[in-house]
Amino acid sequence: MKRNFLTYILLCILLLGSTACQDDPLYNGGETGEGESLVSATVKFKPLTPALNGNTRTAGNVIKNTEDLCVLLYNEKGELLKSYPLTEGTGEGQYQLSEDKDRPDNNPDSNLPPAEAKTPHADFKLKIPYGRYRIYAVANMEDLLTNEEYSEAIKTADGLKSISLQWDKDEVANNNKMFGYFTVTGSVQNDEVAVINRASVKLHAWIRRAASKVTIAYDGSNLHENVFIYLKSVTIKDIPTECYLGKKSTINTDSNDDIEDYGDLMADGESITYAEGTNYDEHWPARITKGQSYYYYIDNAQKGVSVAKAEYDSKKAEYAKLAHGETNEALFFYENMQGEGKDKRQDANDDKELDAPGLNNKPGDKYYKDQKPYGTYIEVKAYYVSNVDGRVGNGDIIYRFMLGKNITDNYDAERNHHYKLTLKFNKYANDVDWHIEYEEPEPGIEVPNPYYISYLYNHSMMLPLKIRTGGQKIKQIEARIVDNRWSPNNPASDFVYWKKMDLSYQNQWNGFLSLRQTKDLNVTTDSNEAYYKNHKRGEREYIPDGETLPMPGESKEYETFDNQGNSDGKCIVRNEGDSVFHVQLPMYTRAKQLIKTTGYTGNNPYVAYQRRSEVKIVVTFTNGSKISTDGTDFSGNPLLNEDNANNQNPIIYQVRRIVNPKGVWRSHDNDKDFHVQLKRLPKENAEKFETFASEGPWKAYVYCGTDNFIALSDETRASTDTIGGETGSTIDFRIKFNGTCSPQENRYAIIRVEYHNYTCYHLIFVRQGDAPDDLFDGTGTKWHAHNLRTSSKETDSPLEEGSLFKFLNLDQPIDAMCNKNSETPWIYITPDKFEYDSNNLLIATNDTKNKPETTWSAITAPDFKPWDTSIAEPFFNDPQISNARIASYEDFLALYQGEDIAEGYGVLYGDESLETLDLITEVYGYDYENTQRGMRGCFVYNKRNGKNLFFPIGASGYGHRKHNDMNYGTDYAREVGVLRYSGGRNTYLPETVADNTPLLYDIYMRPGAIYWLNKYSRNEEKEEGHKNIIAWDFNYFTFDFFPYGVSTAQSGCDACFIRCVEK
Repeated sequence: MKRNFLTYILLCILLLGSTACQDDPLYNGGETGEGESLVSATVKFKPLTPALNGNTRTAGNVIKNTEDLCVLLYNEKGELLKSYPLTEGTGEGQYQLSEDKDRPDNNPDSNLPPAEAKTPHADFKLKIPYGRYRIYAVANMEDLLTNEEYSEAIKTADGLKSISLQWDKDEVANNNKMFGYFTVTGSVQNDEVAVINRASVKLHAWIRRAASKVTIAYDGSNLHENVFIYLKSVTIKDIPTECYLGKKSTINTDSNDDIEDYGDLMADGESITYAEGTNYDEHWPARITKGQSYYYYIDNAQKGVSVAKAEYDSKKAEYAKLAHGETNEALFFYENMQGEGKDKRQDANDDKELDAPGLNNKPGDKYYKDQKPYGTYIEVKAYYVSNVDGRVGNGDIIYRFMLGKNITDNYDAERNHHYKLTLKFNKYANDVDWHIEYEEPEPGIEVPNPYYISYLYNHSMMLPLKIRTGGQKIKQIEARIVDNRWSPNNPASDFVYWKKMDLSYQNQWNGFLSLRQTKDLNVTTDSNEAYYKNHKRGEREYIPDGETLPMPGESKEYETFDNQGNSDGKCIVRNEGDSVFHVQLPMYTRAKQLIKTTGYTGNNPYVAYQRRSEVKIVVTFTNGSKISTDGTDFSGNPLLNEDNANNQNPIIYQVRRIVNPKGVWRSHDNDKDFHVQLKRLPKENAEKFETFASEGPWKAYVYCGTDNFIALSDETRASTDTIGGETGSTIDFRIKFNGTCSPQENRYAIIRVEYHNYTCYHLIFVRQGDAPDDLFDGTGTKWHAHNLRTSSKETDSPLEEGSLFKFLNLDQPIDAMCNKNSETPWIYITPDKFEYDSNNLLIATNDTKNKPETTWSAITAPDFKPWDTSIAEPFFNDPQISNARIASYEDFLALYQGEDIAEGYGVLYGDESLETLDLITEVYGYDYENTQRGMRGCFVYNKRNGKNLFFPIGASGYGHRKHNDMNYGTDYAREVGVLRYSGGRNTYLPETVADNTPLLYDIYMRPGAIYWLNKYSRNEEKEEGHKNIIAWDFNYFTFDFFPYGVSTAQSGCDACFIRCVEK
């Protein structure tokens, strides 16, 4: 099959003019008489004329330099009288070179400002007899008088002008030849004859380069959403191999026409390479989208510049200057005057019909090069992606623009011009506005690549695809997951994880993706493999038996069910007609826990990495033949479309987990705005969060909460409930609070951010006020918003982590400032970096001052035997806080079992923060001495009313001190009182364990927190996992929210946080 191939003539923006510069008439020739004149001459090197206003190896000013200068004197008949090879100096017959600082505002050939800020200016003096002369200046032809061919040619003025210059393709700077003629200053001179009839005459000459240059910028502001252009290179094509020194040059080799045969074309001139490779994603350095719409190239050192649409729209004139700067690298070429011709536009009469159908990309095609076979043109190579439902497509693409002085019918590539070309991409970037022909595979399947799904469990998206049947009838559409990873995709080399089990195209049952709707929050089977296969998570047929496909112009939904009658989710098929079908296939992330002890999960636990899946889609026709996304069947056998060069299975990425920001808190009397910018870590051990582009349009809106509480806005639009951005733009908006509330009141909101073409979403929890409140609608326990600092004082802010307490001991709280990691920033973590500092602790005080020193062993631990059922279950005394008690197992269980209650993990910003921060030390490091920071933790929230409650995990990321820092299954302990979340590990998992639980390989260093319950509860009647409970677990890495056993807490000898509720 033929490969998808797109050919375009590019739309451009242009401004150009051709008005000559004239002086006021003071002398108009007349009789010459006899005598000798001392001629003072000025040579001004004509600035490049701007044209088409709107990587090469060559800087944009490379042909600007002047290396030598020669003046030739001819009589009126054009016969050579004398030549003056000038050398640089100050005497007669020598020239002085300087920058021209006093020239007219307008270019001599144009009413536009010159395209160069300064050009060389040469002054010299010569003695010339009175007479009528043709006087010419030639620059940068040092062999003009010594070259035998040239010496013969310069005997006449026509011969001089007709010298044919040869293009030096190896050293573009050598193509800097210039030519011009002198006129008498202050005279009107309509031809090349200058009259010398006074003792002192001033002459001046504008000399022009034989070459021109073009710089290129790109504007995608008129693209549709979900369209991407990945620029690869630009080349100037079919440039003249030669050019006349001093007269118009037109390349022609057709002996059958009436145009003089001259020169030839060089197929490839210079190129700018923007990027190489095949990884077409947000990291491509030269990508054009609607939201990141403007791109231009500076040079090999500074590379290219990508500009957001909003920025470009506000400063278009400024960016036009930057994009076409005088020193920006450019593509050079000799003059090639091809005159006027057919309209270059693909649909000049706007009748929605192609004026020049066909690829027209080779000689002999009717509209090859717009019927200007000897013209010079620009060719841009790129890769095109459309993820738009109904317009799905991708493939290599070539854009072409025939150089000329307009975008319609002029094909003159004139000398000494700077062509400032801005290529504008329109709509789908393959719309009828372009000179286009697009060949699609027949039959074939086109899919977006890559596509994205949420980092959260039990979420869905619709994968669009286009099927061209080639006239056949579809019987079945089926898909299988061929690769499905639990592991990080393409992690940095310095990231340590259990690589041994990161197996491509194996163990798909441990991955995150499902082709059927997720039905269970937690998979409790004995085998992930058996569950995956028995429930057919990785395979699906979409057209139920007996169903028919829609008629042309119609759409139908198809739904299948499992053995228990649960829906697998609906797919949608639309029949466009002409054997084209548009299909949307539902895809899902899997359950929160795929057997709890294995660690496998439908959540992406990685803040810095995506996870990868690959799906093969096969279409079976009624005659038994098949096509597929990669051209083979599920066994690898070739199918009808095996030769389609663009065959590719869709890659589905589960996006990085977004945690910054996850929440914003304001005290009841604070209504300051907060500037949201969604940010992510570029790699696991990065020190700084970065903004990222949405791969498709995005929007943010108030999902639920208190009426009239907040609004969203940006810099250009008024406040509203919903705000959004274009494909390729960063996710950036402001939360505006509508006033304040009373101290006894709380207001809530949940903001939902949908990005990557709305296939992924992120929640931001907003709260104003810190009064005790329940998460339900007026029922249930009223939770306090602050952790406990001492037995009689809660923290000053919901972000503050509070103290760590041993079980049953409220009198010796370990101050939060003790709970810091051994290094800042806390990255490149290894087992030996955990510091054993338990002999240097401080007891917290209400006012954080005068804190007594203590040691771990000096803090009283509980003395009870949890397995002795004859002993009553021990409990905390109530803190000395009005109407407060420590939260119980039943309080947490109500949240755990609440139908409308869920948990989210990430960073909360408080009163002192006005914007999303970058450095991890600031994003994670809130404490009572550093309050302009964020804090990681768990948000427990109600999905219906927006109420939310935050549980911090500590500035260190470890809301837990282990009494004995041992590993499960061993008696080995390094030290006591270690600041570490993991209750059972102090190093990496051993190989035999890691093979079955690779996600937990480095659990020893992962973040989380433990909160004491008000008492130890044996719960003998409860299910496993809820028996012998002493605390509640907040696992920030695996998103777990679950009871914590007494054994793991070392019978209460550990130290944990405490949260109170109302009595």
